[in-house]
This record gives sequence, C-alpha cells and structure tokens, in this order.
Amino acid sequence: MTDELKEWFLMPSIKECLAEYEKQDIGLIADIAKHGCSGGVDGIVYYDETTSFHDHHQEEIWQLVQDHADEAGLKNGEFLQHISQDPTSLTGLVNDLVWWAVKVRAQELHAEAPAAGAEA
Repeated sequence: MTDELKEWFLMPSIKECLAEYEKQDIGLIADIAKHGCSGGVDGIVYYDETTSFHDHHQEEIWQLVQDHADEAGLKNGEFLQHISQDPTSLTGLVNDLVWWAVKVRAQELHAEAPAAGAEA
C-alpha cells in the first residue's frame, strides 16, 4: 500500500476517509455509493487491507451494524446475515463488514452532497 493510500485510510472516520479518497483523486464517492467495493477500491481490496481498515474503524463499523439492526428490528447477529450471507472465515466476515460500511457511508455522503448541476 502506498503512503498516499495509507493517508486516506487512517482518517478518523469512514466519511473522512472517503472525502480524502476523493480529494486525492483515488476514486469517486458516487461510484462506491452506486457499485460498492467489490469492483475494487484502492486500499481496501485485499484481506490484509480490509483487516487493517476494520481494526482502525471497528468501533464505527460495529455502531453502524447496531444502528441498522435496530432500524430493521433485528439483533446484530441476525442483521449480519444481510451483510455476509455465508462467510467461510472471520477474515471473510471482516472483509464483508468493511465493504458494507464503506458503501453505507458513501451512500450517506452521496445523499448529503448537492446535486451536480442543480438549478437554484
């Protein structure tokens, strides 16, 4: 991983990570919001990268799980089935959690952003 990617990766929150990701022209928040991470998001492609990202942001990720589970009227474990339907390892589950959380935060940012070319 390059120093540039580490820089965006280590921001305090996932939303700040995404803002830095786009600011550095590494990728677009709108693309992540629409397509998710499975197509490849530099810095969170490989298991070692997603594991490191999870370690750095696990409190926020698990709060997202709890919030979404509560909204759906589910227990956290039940909600995890919506994120990772059949993980074959803890590493696979962590990968799915990271990709899900990044997509959720990207969708939030995308929804908060003013529409491009919107007329006043």
